[in-house]
Amino acid sequence: MELLKEIFGSVQEISPYIFTIRTILVGILLFVEGKILPHRAGGQFAGFDFVFFWMMGGITAAPLLEPKISFVNTVAIIITVYVLHYLISYIAVKNRAFAKVVFGRSITLVSEGKLLRPNMAKAFFPLELLLSDMRNVDVPNIGDAEAAVLETSGHVSVLKKSDSQPVTPKDLNIETMGGGYPTVLINEGKIVKKNLTELGYDEKWLKEELLKKGILNVKDVYAALIDSSGELYYSVVTENKKY
Repeated sequence: MELLKEIFGSVQEISPYIFTIRTILVGILLFVEGKILPHRAGGQFAGFDFVFFWMMGGITAAPLLEPKISFVNTVAIIITVYVLHYLISYIAVKNRAFAKVVFGRSITLVSEGKLLRPNMAKAFFPLELLLSDMRNVDVPNIGDAEAAVLETSGHVSVLKKSDSQPVTPKDLNIETMGGGYPTVLINEGKIVKKNLTELGYDEKWLKEELLKKGILNVKDVYAALIDSSGELYYSVVTENKKY
């Protein structure tokens, strides 16, 4: 009972043994928090998200920095803060007006190739940073941009003018094969029969295709994949090749 009090309760001083156990518990708490956080990319976090993460990190580590802070109180605070964050996120999804308050609004910085200086000043967004972001998407000239918008995440979205966009096969009336991820047919010398069957092939066909490429034994193939156009790629165990 005394041991549990030292681990989870408030004490004047903790021993290295108890500190180690608390460290493990903090690691578990951080792992759980990471699993239940909103699934957003780093650039999509709103300002209140960063405040939330900063608070959660500090609160979770508090029992390690101050022995008088109990784990029970720490968990209670974590749950309370998480519920508040969840409610804010939920209401923001359901209510557009509230979402604008929480996430803010996007600001147009460039329109029809013209720089909107009032909006630049409103967003405190320097010209050098705008040019840098535009160069990152291969639009070095402001005049080539139909629009550039500062998103609520801080990312700048740039839309090229139609006459500045690259030519596509559709523009040239060229038919293309459908896209999609390559399918694994052989993994570490073993045929993935399920994938082979779903594509309408069999082992005989696969072995014949490999034989055409000089492969006598399937076990010599580290990996074999087929793309959406029907082209077979493989890598042998002893050396890497692509055909």
